[in-house]
Amino acid sequence: MGRTYFVEEAIGQYLSDLSTKLKPYVTGLLIGQCSLQRDYVIRAVRTPPKEEQKEDNISPSKLASIDEEWITTHASQVAQMLPGGLLVLGVFIIATPELSKDSQNALRKLIFSVEKSLTKRRLWKPAEEEVSDRAALQICSATKKVVCRTYDVQDPKSSAKPADWKYQSALSASWLALDCTVNVNIHIPLLATSPNHDLEKNTKNGLNRWSKQIEDSVFVINGQVKDDTELLEGQKKLRGNTQPSTQFSDVKVLTQLSQGSSHRSTATVQVCSASINLKGAVKCRAYIHNNKPKVKEAI
Repeated sequence: MGRTYFVEEAIGQYLSDLSTKLKPYVTGLLIGQCSLQRDYVIRAVRTPPKEEQKEDNISPSKLASIDEEWITTHASQVAQMLPGGLLVLGVFIIATPELSKDSQNALRKLIFSVEKSLTKRRLWKPAEEEVSDRAALQICSATKKVVCRTYDVQDPKSSAKPADWKYQSALSASWLALDCTVNVNIHIPLLATSPNHDLEKNTKNGLNRWSKQIEDSVFVINGQVKDDTELLEGQKKLRGNTQPSTQFSDVKVLTQLSQGSSHRSTATVQVCSASINLKGAVKCRAYIHNNKPKVKEAI
């Protein structure tokens, strides 16, 4: 059985408008959240045209001319602007009937390129049960027929699987928001042996060490340390005709000061020519679906 995508109703109108205005094809990104049971699409964003395309508002006539690098750059920039919990979970293409045969191959190629680009920047390790399916949405500009398939981005040989595409109003209106302030004190040595200090590589290494500390931290949600139960367990559900609204949870991240006597620690001496110190606080906000969310998902 394939995955089911629950889609914000306004996206249907957005895609319909694109199919009317832009010929012979237009590409874009699907933004939302994955969960083990179902996936949510809350935004669709078209690929911005290049300067030379803005004047006549038309795309190149063949799918073979799709600019993969332009689309992956757009995906990276969008991903960096998203709040926690939201990600680029697919790619769409709206094309004329003449181009429909080639659309699926183009989508497959784009999905793997976009995922490769986004993974490069990622600090956190993927969770064991993390969903690795990404959506490929194909729409015919003439008939408006919608075909949704998924590919497993962890498997380069993955073949397309059918998926359901279902519209729903006010999809994210009552999602949960998680607020957190993380104090930062990161020391990054610049090794004397690194050519030109190799600033980007050293900084990435320092951030990776920091992200490992965050992963090993204890998370306190609304004053409680919870096992992997339902996030809303014990809270009263609203009844009656109450307007849906975002619920806020306060999260504290407690990092370990030491590993304790059971872990041996060995010091490493490195010859450094300089160092970077990052100090301050990172204000974080993440959003999570309201379909029986788990504590692990929130973390």
